[in-house]
Amino acid sequence: MHAIAPYSIRFFDPNSTAIKIEDRYSKLDKVGAYDAFKILEDYFKRVDDKFVIAEDTKQVYRFKGMAADPAKRQVAGWFEVGSYGVKNDIIDIKTGNVDYQKTQENAEIIRHYVRFFVPSGFNEGIALLHSFKGAGIKTLLHELLRVEFVRITKLNLQMNPLAYKKAFVSWEKAAAKEIRLTKFEGMSDLTDQIKKLGHKEQQLIIKPPSRSSLGLFKDYLDPNSDKYKVVEYLSPMCAHVKVVVELGGKRRTFTIGRPADEQVCEIAIDEEDVDFIAGNPVGSSLHKWCTIVLQDLADALYPKMGVKV
Repeated sequence: MHAIAPYSIRFFDPNSTAIKIEDRYSKLDKVGAYDAFKILEDYFKRVDDKFVIAEDTKQVYRFKGMAADPAKRQVAGWFEVGSYGVKNDIIDIKTGNVDYQKTQENAEIIRHYVRFFVPSGFNEGIALLHSFKGAGIKTLLHELLRVEFVRITKLNLQMNPLAYKKAFVSWEKAAAKEIRLTKFEGMSDLTDQIKKLGHKEQQLIIKPPSRSSLGLFKDYLDPNSDKYKVVEYLSPMCAHVKVVVELGGKRRTFTIGRPADEQVCEIAIDEEDVDFIAGNPVGSSLHKWCTIVLQDLADALYPKMGVKV
């Protein structure tokens, strides 16, 4: 499963004497004596495309195709990351035969799309980070950038997940059209029948009666609602719970089912929205779709400010 998780970008001055905590955050174009966009642009221009080994975390990584757009104050590209240190067999799923023996020195590399938006005049920007099957790159990426910003500005870079209610206020009243339970194991006889259909990843889809809905999106985020409690009950029985919502003719697929205090706004990347080749999203198609998602976020974070991405 491919998904995009949005994070906020902020810069905190631990030495500030401001009484209000909010006043200790710098505007993005005035991070000390520097511009956060310019620091990001210079950083990605400086790093080459050779893989770097992080021995402490047993990871290898590199940035690939990172491009800056000064007019839009955005940087986007790919962060390729893999892990090593464990010996595994790579099998052919059709035959069950071992095709390749992965040694402790081998790493499977996953391409993760990353995008930064750092508008001037605001103290909060947006980062879109791609994950695959729940594995993301936020911890490693944040540490690399944190070190760079501390070195130059002496301020602390914070990248915190944007919660649903802050990120997508406009989607709260969207009608829920489907509930998708991935790898559902609640009723063994049912899941056994699903597996016989030959799908790589079985999925149980719950739909409402014709011309109806399964309630509003906000109902699935409210711990006091019946719909939240149903999802809470179903979550341990499957790998992922996703809700497909519709508003004004547009659809989004969100991953839900986490406790309310851990709700991270994770938007599933569906093949209906993005082109795929060999199981991977096509770069140009993903970038175009993420522009729409980024605009939704900008409208929520900078309401009535006319911010365009």
